[in-house]
Amino acid sequence: MIYFIAAWCIVSIVSWLIGTALIISLRADCFDRMGDRIIVSLWLGLVLLADSLLLLSLILPLSPIVGLAFAIGISLLLICWAPIRDELQHLWRIKSLAVVVAIASWAVLVAAYMTTQVTWFDTGLYHFGLTRWLSEFGTVPGLALVLNNLGFTSSWFALTAPLSIESVASRVHAVTNGWVALLATCHGFLTLWYWVTGKARVTDKFMLIFLVLVLPGLTVTPFLSAIVTSSSPDVPIIFLTGVVAWSILTTTNSPSSRSEQSRTHLWGASLIPLLLAVGAVSIKLSALPLLPIALLFYGQQPFLDYRRLLFGGLLSLLLLSPLMIVSIVTSGCPLYPSSVLCVNVPWRVSAAVAHRAVEVIRFWDHNFGEVPPGANRFFWQLWEWLKFARFNAIMLLLLLLSMGFAIPTLRSARKQKIDSTSWLLCCSLIGMVFIMLRAPMIRFGLGYFMMTPAITISILGTAYFAKSNWQFPRYFSGPNVRGYLSKSFFVGLGLIAVLILFQPDIQARLFLPPAMPSTAVESKQSYDVQYVQPVNDSVKCWDAPIPCTHNELNIRLRHPSRGLRAGFVPAETAY
Repeated sequence: MIYFIAAWCIVSIVSWLIGTALIISLRADCFDRMGDRIIVSLWLGLVLLADSLLLLSLILPLSPIVGLAFAIGISLLLICWAPIRDELQHLWRIKSLAVVVAIASWAVLVAAYMTTQVTWFDTGLYHFGLTRWLSEFGTVPGLALVLNNLGFTSSWFALTAPLSIESVASRVHAVTNGWVALLATCHGFLTLWYWVTGKARVTDKFMLIFLVLVLPGLTVTPFLSAIVTSSSPDVPIIFLTGVVAWSILTTTNSPSSRSEQSRTHLWGASLIPLLLAVGAVSIKLSALPLLPIALLFYGQQPFLDYRRLLFGGLLSLLLLSPLMIVSIVTSGCPLYPSSVLCVNVPWRVSAAVAHRAVEVIRFWDHNFGEVPPGANRFFWQLWEWLKFARFNAIMLLLLLLSMGFAIPTLRSARKQKIDSTSWLLCCSLIGMVFIMLRAPMIRFGLGYFMMTPAITISILGTAYFAKSNWQFPRYFSGPNVRGYLSKSFFVGLGLIAVLILFQPDIQARLFLPPAMPSTAVESKQSYDVQYVQPVNDSVKCWDAPIPCTHNELNIRLRHPSRGLRAGFVPAETAY
């Protein structure tokens, strides 16, 4: 727990500095409340930090020392900028001891949840292995030849790598997802506070409802909770889906946004959703539906401008270049596992390997076998999919409900003069269709499936309560009562955190979580490449030494004198 909280403090400081510098340069006055400003700065800084580390992995291993040096260098550079120092001074002037204690107490509770043993399948298959490659060697040419999953590039693993000290790496692999869970839940408490104190805007209502819908599914069900307590990039994508939508609403619906001139400039506040969407795509390609929506939203502020579309497209391409360059280095294909635009490099994966990787993603083509004679292919596969997992029926229901409530939600939003609702509805619909066609599993698209219900409840609910003249009970209305409630909440949170620390199982992981599972391996060799392979028909390497793969390899070292760092080539490739 202590390790996690210490790492979260470092990530928070660096992310806030990067994000705040960007917010200031964009003149994003639409984020006029300090709480909103801090949240969006942390998210922006996080995705840009992860992308920067991914780019850095091309020249250096992402060891803890390299990561710390990079963080210190960036932080010192940004602190030298006067507007950043002014922002720091403003934060210091408005600081609240009660809020600090509450955040610290909540961090303890989140750390207690996140420090359970990592058991997620993909962690043992390749997540942990890929993080170790980045930490020890950086981006390695031809890494996908060892295991095709190692060619799946994600900036999330680049962020995780320097936070994992080698001696304890198998214990702290969930540290980045823990930070995201802390940030998302703190955002939820902030929006709840706005609502209780009568300061809530439609943006706060949307985000609170979105988190209320998403968090129970992530924490209560064993399947999704195992993903949360890992380094899976699915988790930040789920939250970023909601954050991108929230930023779109905030950009156009805050009191200052209607008169804000920076929205009309190329370098203005409407870039924020696009930057967040690009960062999400760098984390995982399941975020692709966010990108065209954010780009078109930026291009039409305040009216359709092809200059803005061109600038936004070029900026997106620039920020996605680390992802594509790293993919070329590891597999030879910028959009791996797709073979589109592959380049002719010595370590390029074969068409058969790329095809097998694509087949894993193409859910409908290989999960249900052959269609029985005489059966309708669509309805037969749909029925088999519904029986495949209990969440699938919920996904189908949410899709149908979202389509049914889209028009009433849009009409009510226009009556209430809530802008940009159509962008959220389109994003949700496109995201749901994308997930249903490519990989219809709830962990890939939970954010898309909860977006329309969240905006629908926040808008139609507001209209309903306005008609019924519903208000908070009188005993909530007085400022003194609300002050007592907030103080009671903070004190209660602190007491719960202290009591949890006295639990025996929590004390056992007070400093470090338990190690992830291990597996027996046997030594193998392919020409001059020595590697290990799991025994007993296991495909998971867990914390086994690298290189580790369940495949039988037929590869060589690219430059034997330089070892693993120089990468791999197929055995038939000449030196």
